[in-house]
This record gives sequence, structure tokens and C-alpha cells, in this order.
Amino acid sequence: MATQRLRLVAPSGDRLTVDLPAAAPVSHVVAGVRFVGGSYGTGFQIGPRGYHEFACTHVAPAGTRERLVVHGREVVVAEAHDGQSSVATLIGAYHELMTVYAGPAPRRDRVLALFGSLRIEDHVDGMTVVPRAATLLDPANEHFVIVVKDHGSLSVPAPRQAAAMIPRHAGARTQHGEVWKAGYTKDSARSFLLGCPAGLAEVHLADTAAKTERDRLDWLDRIDIAWARG
Repeated sequence: MATQRLRLVAPSGDRLTVDLPAAAPVSHVVAGVRFVGGSYGTGFQIGPRGYHEFACTHVAPAGTRERLVVHGREVVVAEAHDGQSSVATLIGAYHELMTVYAGPAPRRDRVLALFGSLRIEDHVDGMTVVPRAATLLDPANEHFVIVVKDHGSLSVPAPRQAAAMIPRHAGARTQHGEVWKAGYTKDSARSFLLGCPAGLAEVHLADTAAKTERDRLDWLDRIDIAWARG
């Protein structure tokens, strides 16, 4: 059976390869990264072009409050109609870098300082986001979320975070590794940890009538995940 291969670049520049059955289309891929330093911490999400507009239309309806320019790129600030949240998004050539604030839109100088503290490079296969040395910020974690139509989603943490998630007992064998049921929660019956020789993912099976449970488990069985240093 045919396989599709995703070749992704993480915010750190490390590389992620995900092999999936070709018959199940990938609907979207989002990367996330969080930086910390002292008592300060901030998180970002990286999506394809149109990510900001989608979030402001379908996730938390919001209106544009300001447009800025940072390092030659446009940054759009939007505030939710209910005033409970706001977002600032840098628009790249291929991807968009978004951060979320609680409450009304932040001041212009706060947004400029945040995006100005980062080195951002955008390419077809991914956007890298690294703090500038003077900020003293360090990456705390990064991950990808991959959604596959009618089958489920994968949350793929970076190797440093994945190492702490691997169960001590052996799992059931898959074609490329082993799988464990996730912890006991209301969704645990449909959630799994998939471990491969060079990567791990939390897999959440979809709950639709479009595919059978056997179809989804067969899809899970054929997934392979591998990280490599950038």
C-alpha cells in the first residue's frame, strides 16, 4: 500500500519525517514552540498562509486592530469581538507565526519588542524561529500537530520532551515501533502513544462515521516518525 511522506522543519531547524498511508489525506499541519527566560515565557504557533485569517474567522472571531512591520515583514494584531483574547501574527512568504494574548490587543511597543527579539526564516518546508542572543530566552519545547481527514490527529513532541513520555513497559507492536493506550481519561479509549525508533506521537483517533475503527487502527499501525538534527 502506498505511503505519503511529510518532510517538516521544526522551529528549531531540526527535521521531522512522518510516513503515513497515502490514501488518508493530511488536512493541516501546525507547529508550536515556547520560549522561556527567568519568569518570562511566551508561546507561538506556526501555520500555513491564511492561518491568521482562519483563526480570526472560525476559532475566536476577531477584528484587525493594527498592522505593523518587523524586519520587513507585516505583523497583524487582532482582538476578539468579546475582548477576551487577541492575537499578533507575523506574515511570512509561506507560513504565519502567531502568538495569543489574554484580554484586549497589546500596545504597539510590546508587539514590536516581541517579534523583534526573534530571528525568523521562512522557507517552503518550514519556518524557523530562534531568539536573538541578547534576549537570554531558551526554547522550552516544540511540537507538531498533524491532522488527517477522517482518521485522527498526531501531536509530535521534540525528542527532548518525548523521552519523558515513553512508558517503561513494552507496548503492542506496530509496523515501525510499538503502541500504548494513553492514560485514563474520558478520551483514553481513542488515544494512544506511538513510539518509533526515532520519534514518538500522541495519536487521537477521529470519531466520525466516515471510516471504521478497523480502518483507523490499520492507519495507526503504518505510521512512522523520525527526527533528525537540522
